[in-house]
Amino acid sequence: MPASDHDLAISLYRLARRNGDWSDTRMIETLGVTPVALDAARDELVQLGLLRESDDERWSVVDPMRATEQVLQEHGRSVADWSATASRLAADIESMASLLPALRVIVDDDAMNTVLEGNETARAFLAELGDSLQHQLLTAHSGGALPQEAIDAALPQDLAVLERGVEVRTIYLSSAVRSLPTLRYLEQLIEAGAQVRIRDTLPFRMVLADGMTAVCSMKWAEGRSGAVVVRGSAYVQLLTRMFEFCWAEATPMEAAIGRPVRLNGPDLDDEQRLMLRLFADGLTDQAIARQLGVAPRTFTRKTRVLFEQLGIESRFQAGVQAVRRGLV
Repeated sequence: MPASDHDLAISLYRLARRNGDWSDTRMIETLGVTPVALDAARDELVQLGLLRESDDERWSVVDPMRATEQVLQEHGRSVADWSATASRLAADIESMASLLPALRVIVDDDAMNTVLEGNETARAFLAELGDSLQHQLLTAHSGGALPQEAIDAALPQDLAVLERGVEVRTIYLSSAVRSLPTLRYLEQLIEAGAQVRIRDTLPFRMVLADGMTAVCSMKWAEGRSGAVVVRGSAYVQLLTRMFEFCWAEATPMEAAIGRPVRLNGPDLDDEQRLMLRLFADGLTDQAIARQLGVAPRTFTRKTRVLFEQLGIESRFQAGVQAVRRGLV
């Protein structure tokens, strides 16, 4: 049971922040207080603007810094009656000052410790986050190719976000776009207005929403997986800087894969199709030359002819063409 009225108010704020849909009975049982004490603590939080009742009779918490600004604004409108309200203002500010450090810790703790257990829970949270996006979505995907079911679930949500005019920038691993379904998915995003870049390495998967919320993938030693939600502004800014560093070092997808070649484009002979397949497998030039049974200089010439024929410039683009042609 909390030791003082202030302690009870802080405990109630923490509980309401994490479980705003709980009934009074459950709150009372969890806090170990009487209904009268719960009402008194709630009244204190309401008076200070830290707790607000919605139209559907549910309680929602207010960020302590925003509540402080609101208290000052409300009293600022009463300058004409300053003498009558000075004592109340002083009492409110004193109460707020005593609560603010502990409340700020609660907010920061929540920012670092909101864990989403399991991939399904993380996906559900990301879907809700996508519905609330207003300005910007930055994502980095450290995994490989996307399974078709993941693409089918994500594409409608992504297109809906783009239709609302949200800026979308995303980075994928170069290995992921060797998958034809993933490549087609990203091409659809680009056509809808997203910016996509490719990078050989990424630290971890992260989603940054409107510069306010970050979701980072996590795996625990015991094999569990999920994500952690970060809301503290300092931490989100740090993750945003990490994303911008990766973005600056990444290559626009159009440049990384070259201009798309139609599947009914230039005909390739068996040797050229084998070369594409070996490029996609990541073999060195010397290893491919050995498999073809030709000298290195001859292989270099054959590679130049193949690249010119396909209109590409790199081994990576050759691997993409192998995927497009169903050779891997």
